[in-house]
Amino acid sequence: MIYAHLIENMAVIALAAYIYSQCSIFGNFINKNQSIKDKLTMVIFFSMLAILGTYMGVKVEYNAIANTRSIGAITAGYVGGPLVGVIVGIIAGVHRYTIGGFTALACCIATVISGFLGGIVKKIFKNEEFNIRDAFVSSILAEVIQVIIILCIAKPRIAALELEKVIALPMIMINSIGTAIFIYILKNSKYDYNRLSAVQAQRALNIAKSTIKYITKRGLTNDTALKICKAICKTDNVKGVALSYKNDVFSYFGESFDWGYLRKMIDDFYDNPKVAQYDLEDIGKTYLFIICPISVEDSIDGAIGMIFSPSYKLNKYFLEFCNELSGLLSVQIELFKLNQKAHLADLSELKVLRAQVQPHFLFNTLNTISSFCRTNPVKARQLIISLSNYFRQTLSKDEFVELEEEIDMLKSYLYIEKARFGERINVIFDVSNDVLHDKVPSFIVQPIVENSIKHGILKKAAGGNIYINIYKKDNELEFLIRDNGIGMDKRRYEEVIKNLTGTGLNNVNERLKLIYNRDTGLNIKSSKNKGTLVSFKIPIWRVKTYE
Repeated sequence: MIYAHLIENMAVIALAAYIYSQCSIFGNFINKNQSIKDKLTMVIFFSMLAILGTYMGVKVEYNAIANTRSIGAITAGYVGGPLVGVIVGIIAGVHRYTIGGFTALACCIATVISGFLGGIVKKIFKNEEFNIRDAFVSSILAEVIQVIIILCIAKPRIAALELEKVIALPMIMINSIGTAIFIYILKNSKYDYNRLSAVQAQRALNIAKSTIKYITKRGLTNDTALKICKAICKTDNVKGVALSYKNDVFSYFGESFDWGYLRKMIDDFYDNPKVAQYDLEDIGKTYLFIICPISVEDSIDGAIGMIFSPSYKLNKYFLEFCNELSGLLSVQIELFKLNQKAHLADLSELKVLRAQVQPHFLFNTLNTISSFCRTNPVKARQLIISLSNYFRQTLSKDEFVELEEEIDMLKSYLYIEKARFGERINVIFDVSNDVLHDKVPSFIVQPIVENSIKHGILKKAAGGNIYINIYKKDNELEFLIRDNGIGMDKRRYEEVIKNLTGTGLNNVNERLKLIYNRDTGLNIKSSKNKGTLVSFKIPIWRVKTYE
């Protein structure tokens, strides 16, 4: 009887898991963008689930209850962390205590421990993904702890022992299976979320690849804007596209709509530039019109609006597509502006170096992400994040940054390159903790590492290692970037030392001399088939800005 009733309760647990996986707070959890409101909603949801588990329990002797309450507490901890788990445990535990019975206090304490245990298991194993085995084992452990607490606290002891003989095994089995089912449903929902998000990301990337040749070469003009609108219109269900940039550019391509009305809607959008959707009436049909901002250098300079067929049903995944598309267009416009600035004679060496973020690197990265969208959606999302981090930092105007920021940017770049070339690239960092907050010239290490990869490591069929050592010596920071690539023979080495060929190395060398003095520059040592060492030192106490 107990087994049958508890198994029936698992249907409610599965339904609750499905409902939770369809809520917006679950999407925010996946994107690691949870607000305090989301956390509170999570507490309320799992508290209700735990309390429901108590009410759906089976009453046995002495007013005790065989229940599924611990599933709500332990999943709250496993999903939301120890704090959420403990709060849910307290709420559900206090509720159980008010019902009464000789096990009330023991069950109250055990419920709090269950919530805490779920959160601790997730933290100990550092699970970014939902691990069904960990959830299953932690639930068994929580139930065993509850049995021990009841036997130690509940009185009379004989009654507690007789009770556990009846309910211990059913609750351990059913609750652990129920917890595993709950986490299994969330895991599948997360996979579907990432897969659908990756599909939309791929659509955005395909459009970005087809438009990059227009924007990065010629910028956003009425002509290039029209070509971009045509490219986007090839997407399913898109009936029209309007693109606005500052007051100079407005283009539309698609089915016949009131051109002036569309422009007015986009102009009004600038008053509150957030992703917005409107109903567009035309000949008895209601079309969906979505407008997204185009942000350049932290200011809203443009907007893109897309019209969808009346039968199209908007979902959160397509809103992500719209956001990603407007973000990629923003990056392309920024790249064009930087490449334009690079040709001005008065630009400093730093600005020239930043402007040399070549479109082919972006194009190759988009191709890589596109392929992963089909084979590994989670990896594709991580690559998009790394690409965003890389460009955000390379496009920064700061001439000096903390070493930690410089290393973060370098790791984003390396994550992208490792996705392209796999195990052929292996990078080992050895950076002293006491130098992480020291200021260094921005974009000073990445060109050297890129040079090691292109001209050293990838020239070998099996690839190789790059060792990055940064430490403090006296009043100087010393940088050592060493690889075990193909190295250089004596003739090639002398040529490189004499001319420092290679745009990246040359710019780093000249910038070091410009910022500090003519004696500060790159030191290069190399042996054929053994690798290359590039090193330099900068004084910590002498930081000079320049225009």
